[in-house]
Amino acid sequence: MSNKAEQVAQEVQGQVAAALAGVDQPEMFGPSQGTGRAKTPPRRRWPNPAVVQKPKKGLLDGLFRFVIAPVYYVTDPIGNFFDWVLDKISFRRKRRALHGGWGSVAGSLLAAHHTSARRFLVSGRTGLHLVYIGELGSEVGWSLPREQVRSIKHLERAGGMPHKATLRFHFSDGSWGDLVVVGQTWQQLLSQFPAAPSQ
Repeated sequence: MSNKAEQVAQEVQGQVAAALAGVDQPEMFGPSQGTGRAKTPPRRRWPNPAVVQKPKKGLLDGLFRFVIAPVYYVTDPIGNFFDWVLDKISFRRKRRALHGGWGSVAGSLLAAHHTSARRFLVSGRTGLHLVYIGELGSEVGWSLPREQVRSIKHLERAGGMPHKATLRFHFSDGSWGDLVVVGQTWQQLLSQFPAAPSQ
């Protein structure tokens, strides 16, 4: 590893530790992203990290939000019904990246990835976390106690090995969601959590 790469890795490690200070002690972490197969989460579930510099908004931005924001709330029940129908069709469910809807634990994890901040999935001593790193520092964007992660499964059909892999996270509320974990972190995650039973 070059000096610059080492310096960047140490900087990221410091940012992750700073974000989790007083919350948990990180054991391992790595960049994570959505799979591209999941739908875009509803606008009201998009995160708004404080570590990302926001462009100044003008009058047109405020007017656009005032007119369009109610549409997001009206269309949510339609999207929830559509998701429920797809979950009932078994062959469609196998190809989906999310089960349980956006209000579930898995849905909140996938929705938390919908941001311009760099995202790092962190396995700590007591929990699983998503840490945002931006121009203004770092912060925790999503957290869950370890015991609520039922299992993790490597989706071999999704490809990408050895540098990245698609993992399916199963949670205690019955929901599951797929994430792409970059680097060797995905192998470490598989060793730290129970393996999902093969279907």
